[in-house]
Amino acid sequence: MLAYLRTIAVASIAAAVLAGCQSQTGPTAKEAAKVYDITGKVVSLDPEDKLVELDHKDIPGLMKAMTMKFPVADAKLLAGLKPGDAVRGKLTAKSGEYVITALEKH
Repeated sequence: MLAYLRTIAVASIAAAVLAGCQSQTGPTAKEAAKVYDITGKVVSLDPEDKLVELDHKDIPGLMKAMTMKFPVADAKLLAGLKPGDAVRGKLTAKSGEYVITALEKH
């Protein structure tokens, strides 16, 4: 009987340790998206694939200035823009994925 109780106790502790490890190492469903201001210049547009390439300035707390393609939440955000336009907008970041959610001439 004592051996049986000891086995149950060890199994319970092991399950608790494993559950704790999983929640610390894996992404959580509760991870919130962060929104950043973005400014820069349009390099290229691809409305069909909902992409914009921006030569953007530093995004404090996220990344240094660089030229990068970003997906846009809606192709309508690209309407009226052309390469060379100075723009500003909002960039949403979650789990290492970035999406432009607002973009306008600046």
